[in-house]
Amino acid sequence: MGIHKLQRKLEKIFSHPIPTNLEWRTVENLLKHLGFEVEHTKKGHVKVKNSKGEEVVLIVHNHEINSKDEVTKLRHFLEENGITPQTKLS
Repeated sequence: MGIHKLQRKLEKIFSHPIPTNLEWRTVENLLKHLGFEVEHTKKGHVKVKNSKGEEVVLIVHNHEINSKDEVTKLRHFLEENGITPQTKLS
């Protein structure tokens, strides 16, 4: 997946209004690119872990993150790990 597509997805996660149609496959690729571990658990649940073992559990429905609450949880987790919409991917 191209770096530009991942960069646009990162910016979209932090966009206003909060998006409610984030395609999970691209988000998962972005998270892995950023160094997070992604683990699929129960149906529709995904654990995202950082290198310190801290995690967030997201609900993915129909291959999308389509809840403002879930996007907000993802935003907070990224911010806690130093990731902002200005983070330049390489």
